Amino acid sequence: MFNRLVFCAILSLSMLFGLSFTVEAQSTVTIPNEQELEKLSIEDLTNQIRRDKFDLILPQVMREQEIDMWIHVMREGGAYSFNDVAYGFYDELGDTSGVFIFTDRGGDRIERAVLGRRWSGRGPDPIEECGAYDIIGETVRRREIPRPDTEYDHRFEGIGEFVTERNPKRIAVNYLDELGSTVCADANDGISHTDYRLLVKAMGEKYASRLVSSEYLEINYISRPVPSEIVMLKRIRKWIAESQERSFAKIVPGVTKVSELEGEITVMAPGRSRTRDDHVLKGGDLFIVDQGAEAEYDLRHVGSRWKYGNFFELVVQYGYVLDKGETDVPPEIRRIWDDAIKIRQITTDNIKVGRTGRETFEIITQELTEAGFNVNPVQRFHEEQDPEKTQVSIDLHALGKGRNAPRIGSIGPAWEHEIPLPLNHHFMMEFFIYRASPSKRYGSKYLMLWFHDGAIVTDGGVEFLSPPPTKIRLIR
Repeated sequence: MFNRLVFCAILSLSMLFGLSFTVEAQSTVTIPNEQELEKLSIEDLTNQIRRDKFDLILPQVMREQEIDMWIHVMREGGAYSFNDVAYGFYDELGDTSGVFIFTDRGGDRIERAVLGRRWSGRGPDPIEECGAYDIIGETVRRREIPRPDTEYDHRFEGIGEFVTERNPKRIAVNYLDELGSTVCADANDGISHTDYRLLVKAMGEKYASRLVSSEYLEINYISRPVPSEIVMLKRIRKWIAESQERSFAKIVPGVTKVSELEGEITVMAPGRSRTRDDHVLKGGDLFIVDQGAEAEYDLRHVGSRWKYGNFFELVVQYGYVLDKGETDVPPEIRRIWDDAIKIRQITTDNIKVGRTGRETFEIITQELTEAGFNVNPVQRFHEEQDPEKTQVSIDLHALGKGRNAPRIGSIGPAWEHEIPLPLNHHFMMEFFIYRASPSKRYGSKYLMLWFHDGAIVTDGGVEFLSPPPTKIRLIR
């Protein structure tokens, strides 16, 4: 099974920066260089990314998986329609309703069409606006009137004729087959049984017999960033940094409530515990300012400020409120912090493009063990381990478009760890770090730190889109 997950070709996307060329779509589409991309609005950059993915990644993944036609059914109530809802595919194609059909008809481009039942909005049509599609069906205005038919009579109108005209040998549709979702995670198995039956009826038995799951194709597609996506992630990172600076600048010990700051504020000593909005930051508080979003379920923490669609990034910065007579954090915090920085460096040094998540984790585990750390399989403190050794649990999961594969660490489904890391793979440097604490100050058997910082993997190794936290911000 895992042999099918091996990516046969990893595109050297970094060569695209500085180049400008055109491809044929509804109109001529220009792929700008990095400087030009930085000037685009978020909406324009999002559309540029969509076009770039269709031009550069879509032909690769369809041909690697020997897919002639990819049908992705989207409709309200099932807009995610693929695996973990935190995977961020819901906004990938430009709209949340319609039947999106990509057909390999030879040549350098994949034909792109949006057909079927698609609802019209109050503003401009996002599919028309993005300039990425060749064939666009009409949208439908929502209104209920007396009539003998139902929604099911119209959902796949014209799809059968469209498929027959192209005569694809292998058709991928968005349902899960082999790649199960993460245990305990909110998940979506793909299109409903009703949609599947309606689609089969629309295309007939001949083509229904050619249907396969699109799961491998979609994992490949979403996990390979184009350069314009990196520009978007850098933009998010800049927004996060500015937000965190505002939060730290507002803090007055004994006065400032966490509700007055931006992002999610969590007191970390001794453990990681959500902080009440009315908590006043005071001397002895070790806390994090957690800003950004890991996936759509995190958006409650950023609310209407989040404007980046399904592009995710999150940064954790640490602060400590000095108590009376203190000039630095307590020794036990300093010790676990210094160990955390060493753990991150060892991990960073051993992540390479092309290795699977499993291979990478085995190397990292060996290196950390030789350096005197205990690598835990689950995210908790283990009392039975040597109290002189710092413990760490690792989960370096994808993030740019969602939190799953490729994945480096000990948790999650095995298949997520068998995927090689593609060039420019965006992921979280996530660690849960524990150390036994003899101090009575915190009334706990251990101290804990949590790191959650976005990075990408390039040919030269791991790169951070902006400097990761290297120190605890001291608040006087």
